[in-house]
Amino acid sequence: MTVDVMTSRPPSPGAATFLTTLTGGGPVPGPPGPPPRQRGGPGRPAGLPALLDAEVDPDTVDREGEIPLSLIARLKDLGAFRLSAPEDLGGLGLSPQEVFDVVEAAASRSAAIGVMLGVHNGIGVGTSLLPALPYGSLRDLIRRRVTEGVISGFADTEPTGGGNRWPRTTATPTADGSAYTLKGDKLFVSNGPVAGLLGVTATVREPDGKRVGLAVVDTRSPGFEVRAGLEYLGVRGLPNGWLRFDEVVVPRDHLVTVPDGDPRHTPRLMSAVLSARLLIQAAPALAIARNCLRWSREFVARRRIEGIGLGEYDLVQRTLAAGAADVRAMDTVVRWSLGAPAPHDRWFERMAARNFCTDACARIVDRTVSLLGGEGLETARSKRRRGALPVPLERAYRDARMLRTIGGVDDMLDVRMAQALLAHVADGPGHDPEPVALADTGKFFPRTEGHARALDGELARFSAVCRAAGPQVTGAEGQYRLLLLGRISRELFGMAAVLAAAGNDGQHRLTDIHCTAARLRLRDAWARFDTPDEADHASVARALVFRDRHMDELLGL
Repeated sequence: MTVDVMTSRPPSPGAATFLTTLTGGGPVPGPPGPPPRQRGGPGRPAGLPALLDAEVDPDTVDREGEIPLSLIARLKDLGAFRLSAPEDLGGLGLSPQEVFDVVEAAASRSAAIGVMLGVHNGIGVGTSLLPALPYGSLRDLIRRRVTEGVISGFADTEPTGGGNRWPRTTATPTADGSAYTLKGDKLFVSNGPVAGLLGVTATVREPDGKRVGLAVVDTRSPGFEVRAGLEYLGVRGLPNGWLRFDEVVVPRDHLVTVPDGDPRHTPRLMSAVLSARLLIQAAPALAIARNCLRWSREFVARRRIEGIGLGEYDLVQRTLAAGAADVRAMDTVVRWSLGAPAPHDRWFERMAARNFCTDACARIVDRTVSLLGGEGLETARSKRRRGALPVPLERAYRDARMLRTIGGVDDMLDVRMAQALLAHVADGPGHDPEPVALADTGKFFPRTEGHARALDGELARFSAVCRAAGPQVTGAEGQYRLLLLGRISRELFGMAAVLAAAGNDGQHRLTDIHCTAARLRLRDAWARFDTPDEADHASVARALVFRDRHMDELLGL
């Protein structure tokens, strides 16, 4: 089936986004998105937090590497796999922010469960593909299975790697032309072992040539096999598998192509991927960060050194305050990114929010490990043996590191974000857009006002660099400078988000702490970007790769 609607370019958003500010050098827009979340209200889906608290032992899930099938069935009954599905399909019809909140709540109990829900509700076929399909058998199949609460996922990565232009998995027409046969292997397919429907990328072999297609596979089909369950370093328990498609028959109408190009690169699917990253990585990252802040606060409250409460020491105060500022910034960035009225709006914000949140989470976890190390750097199991509070810090540390890799290595995502920004500048108008005035400029406290002025200067500098240096940072040899531009852009986005949302005294104090740290990180990134004469990394790397004898002797290899 060829789907034309998937190739249509999204219209330009009418309202200003941070992208126009970043590439035009203008002031920051006012507070975007919905109002701050009201916590403590009824959970949606109702009963999910109570179910997870009563029936999930996250240590057991982590240790055994498996979410019980009985629990997955209970999650289905609650509607956890129909969060954003329309009500006429038995779904809850939640907004993107509400779906994020549910996934975060699940991840606060178990990162594996949170990621499982995030994969299905973010990149499952019911979310990513159904809205683009015309009436027909494939649309009917997906609607029926969504109503049944089917679990789905997306199978793209192969033994040769992810994101290759031509998948090794092939789709070959049957003799009568009514179907295709799929043949190939897929790796690291989250939800694959428990999915009922999968989106599977394949190279379609037609008599007139080849093209990339996206097949929707019913996993009950003959020839489908879960070759092995795969276990990550973190987020253990997430259903993840090595899948084999051995002549799996897919009806012709169940394989989607686009008139020109690759369905993976259509605006609609790319937009779904950006939103999915917030559910799969940012929601668990925020959950872990909040947990670390709670554990740190409780630890500091109960400890005394030389008769002095731990919270009276300068370094401890800095650790707690930095964690609080990071949590608030992560929450603000997510709300900004998900607050657009249309799915295609704020694509840059959603792209930046993933690494912003996973990096902030890594900082918080690392500081928490150092802080709680004063009580012993132990596993939760060891602490439980001696009657200490069994904080699962080791699990959080592994989970946080995994979130920076799952769904795409963080460094490469920063590189791709910079490439997208430079392409946006190259394709855009030759003049700066009209500046967007910062709403209510009189609301700032003196220190946050200084940060706002500094941000304006940083934005102007970034815009000028993008317009002047684009051709100089392309290709493999320019990856490091692209990486730095990507990191700089998300630091600027984080500063803009917290400054725009600052309203009361508590928010200004947290904004001040975050912006102070962000400006130091920016100073370092700009210094690296502007360094004209770098050390010779390339020759050392080549010596290592090609086993240079002298280098091996120096390093004892």
